[in-house]
Amino acid sequence: MTKFKGRLLFIISLIFIILTFVLVMPSIVFAQEEGEDAEEEIVEPEPEPETLDFDIAYSEVSAFGTKGELFEFEASIIFDGEEEKFFEILEEFPSGWSMDINPGSGAIDIPRIRLNPGAPETLKIKCRPMVEKEPGEYIFKITLKSTEEGDVLEGSAEFTGIVKPDGKLELLTSTDRLSTEVRSGKENLYTLVLKNTGTAPIGDIKISSSGEPEGWLVELKNNIEVLSAGEELEIEATIIPPERTIAGDYSIRFNVSSEDGNDSLELRTTVKTPLVWKIIGIGLIALVIAGIAVIFERLGRR
Repeated sequence: MTKFKGRLLFIISLIFIILTFVLVMPSIVFAQEEGEDAEEEIVEPEPEPETLDFDIAYSEVSAFGTKGELFEFEASIIFDGEEEKFFEILEEFPSGWSMDINPGSGAIDIPRIRLNPGAPETLKIKCRPMVEKEPGEYIFKITLKSTEEGDVLEGSAEFTGIVKPDGKLELLTSTDRLSTEVRSGKENLYTLVLKNTGTAPIGDIKISSSGEPEGWLVELKNNIEVLSAGEELEIEATIIPPERTIAGDYSIRFNVSSEDGNDSLELRTTVKTPLVWKIIGIGLIALVIAGIAVIFERLGRR
């Protein structure tokens, strides 16, 4: 009987232990999981990487590319970061050009710039050819690079300058002299040279004269329909002073004009006394001298 009670007590104790394990263990496991979740929630997320964004207002500019002509671009820089930073400005541009970078509110070239997070900063990029440039596209680039040691943050932007073809008129003389001699009452031929020193054809070129003295006649050829780039053309001008024009220096201006440009030159024309008048003048002087000599001779006899 005693043994039976002992076994029964043992069985009841075992059942109690099993029930306790089954009921308590899930709570312990759940509490551990909640603890782990709490620990995971405490871990701070990694900060977002810093960035540089370029909002370009003028990325492409067209002009004729003459010496010193301005190609101006504009860009707004936006820095996304935690605190303000300084950035070095690096420039890349083709040979034969100059490049200046100015802040939106200033007019001086700057080598570096301070950017505040989320605050846009405007830059004006001013490029100029130092010599005449051939038509085509020219690429300009700026790079902003963090000045902090070990910081690899940087950003770049490119801009395109387009040099357009351009015609250019140049009026010269065939002798490289701006003077000539003419005879009054006669047709005097003079040769002008018209050149297109540009990079594009020029059409509908008008040729004219101005400033000639009253009564003078200046005849020129008809207008030129087209003059190709690099081409030159001789223009014959006929100058006719009136018959009794007084000897001396006079000036005539020759002009060429078109929608693409114009040019002019002033020619000094010297009217010479005709040979016949020289002979008549010499004869008159000789007669006067002879008359004076006769008078003195007669007076001497008396």
